[in-house]
Amino acid sequence: MKTKFIALISDFGTHDPFVGAMKGVILAHAPNLTLIDITHQIPPQDIQTAAFYLMAAMPFMPKGTLFITVVDPTVGTGRGVLWARTKNYQFITPDNGILSWVGEREEITEVRFINNSDLFLQRISSTFHGRDIMAPVAAAVAKGLPEKRLGPVLDEYRRFPYPKPERAGNRVSGRVLAVDHFGNAMTNLTLQHVNARSIFTIADRVLKGLKLTYASVPVGEPLALIGSFGFLEFSIRNGSFAGTFGVKPGSEVEAIISL
Repeated sequence: MKTKFIALISDFGTHDPFVGAMKGVILAHAPNLTLIDITHQIPPQDIQTAAFYLMAAMPFMPKGTLFITVVDPTVGTGRGVLWARTKNYQFITPDNGILSWVGEREEITEVRFINNSDLFLQRISSTFHGRDIMAPVAAAVAKGLPEKRLGPVLDEYRRFPYPKPERAGNRVSGRVLAVDHFGNAMTNLTLQHVNARSIFTIADRVLKGLKLTYASVPVGEPLALIGSFGFLEFSIRNGSFAGTFGVKPGSEVEAIISL
């Protein structure tokens, strides 16, 4: 599926040359592409956070965008590299679960195991498949390479289930999916599960009601709101909710729905 846009997600950070090396390979093979840096600050080896940010950012990208998501703690061990697509997007990732939550936004319609070594760089490092395999393959796909030349269709690949909120009466249980740079704790609850008068419990803290903005409370006060990606999050104005209360991905959240 030919495209003008490649979007990048990784845990490389920006201190080292890894991101630049990947971009260089992509543009050396396809100079006219637009590269979009979604984030390179995924916590090291944190596949779940990568899956969450891929799912959350996907709808805001141009249709046809090819996502390369490189969080790859088992690089060089024989795990596969995948190409996948939905109706509007396509993806290149390690076969380690990063694709798990894409289907919460759009159904994955095809997955292929990338094994056409003619597309790879001549020398392949056992520790940097993002540069040596995924980047040149992505450039070839973006220029219109037929997907059948990537490798065989896969019916089974690594996935982990999306944690659906659980409802019991007027109580909804959820959990934190990711913590952002500001220390905001983003959960799997949305406005489908809570309302403006809900009472929330997280890390032994009780918060009443949803606020509209971070500035709706005094400096240093905690609050709950619906964040920019549509998920319930817990914050402290001008502070770190996660750092203050020891919250991390997997921490439990409960909401009591007030009618």
